[in-house]
Amino acid sequence: MAQADDAELGLRLDKDHLPETNGRMAVCRRCGATTDGPLGQRHLPSGRQVARASRWLDEQALVSRVAQARARMS
Repeated sequence: MAQADDAELGLRLDKDHLPETNGRMAVCRRCGATTDGPLGQRHLPSGRQVARASRWLDEQALVSRVAQARARMS
């Protein structure tokens, strides 16, 4: 079941943003999750990264909601 959760989180990260790597390491510079290679096309977070990546997505959603609220106020 954990692998299914990892894959689901990877899809959520992919939906949020494309992986940004330095071309040498299979790690997204934006969220810190593992990718499918140094020139990653998809996020593939490992079991120990799931909690951190999930928190990162939650924080990004909060930042987005705050920005939308500020835009409505101006």
